[in-house]
Amino acid sequence: MSSITLENDRLRVGIAPHYGARVTSLLDKTTGREWISQGGESPSTGEDAIYLGDEGVGWDECFPTVSPWDASATAWGRKLRDHGDLWGRPWTVDARTPTSLTTTYAAEIFRFTRALELDDNTLIARYSVTNLSRKPLPYLWALHSLFAIEDGDRIEIPGVTRLASAHLSLGGTILDETEVSWPGPNTRIAFPLDTVQPQTTNFAGKFYAAGVGGGRARLGQPGQWLQLDWDDTIEHLGIWITYGAWPGPGGHHEVALEPTNASAGTLGEAIAAGAAPLSPGERRDWRVTLTLVS
Repeated sequence: MSSITLENDRLRVGIAPHYGARVTSLLDKTTGREWISQGGESPSTGEDAIYLGDEGVGWDECFPTVSPWDASATAWGRKLRDHGDLWGRPWTVDARTPTSLTTTYAAEIFRFTRALELDDNTLIARYSVTNLSRKPLPYLWALHSLFAIEDGDRIEIPGVTRLASAHLSLGGTILDETEVSWPGPNTRIAFPLDTVQPQTTNFAGKFYAAGVGGGRARLGQPGQWLQLDWDDTIEHLGIWITYGAWPGPGGHHEVALEPTNASAGTLGEAIAAGAAPLSPGERRDWRVTLTLVS
């Protein structure tokens, strides 16, 4: 199955249904800016796959975990692979028009559907997940969107002043702070966190904002902004920043803004934090929009 292009006067979007329905391109036709971090398709997609530099490009869907976790004691009944079941694997095309695409990944105990639609300068993503099993099905979902960044870009998260910190490294040293001020100041981080830094900074951080249901975040600069909005059923936002530190020195230069159902890196952490499982037969729906303001 080849990649599919959606296009209107403002946007051009590329999707690869054969490879996890990965969004491979989000092009602002007004400014010419490509927002999606570019890269090829890794051949490593098995149960033991590790989501590293070759895999960490584009926009994937993480479900039912982000980091690997042994879910044998749950309805999943097995160990879950790095970044979940969906990325890198074939999805089914359910419906297609020049400006919309609906794809599904179905397995024995769940069905996950994402419908993408262009509306002027906005890409609408509508999601649904259904529990096909006879047991409660816990899950962690995150929109794993790796965005290309440029000098002068900023990260704006209205109303947020503190973030939980799940990982921090600077210059090859792990920092042990569990919370940071957003955008700063922070004693051990010399730059404001909302301002994109050069790739030579050798910095990486994973952060979470909770209680942001129906929220908004945006990335960019005057004249070229990418704005994410999500509905009030999604109450958390993950922020991943790497300025040349991941997966090692000289690595990726990108930012991810990740609406998610829990401030957690594994399904186990999501369960412990009280993320609601799907009841047998239950379907859950939510929506995210990405708007290019140029």
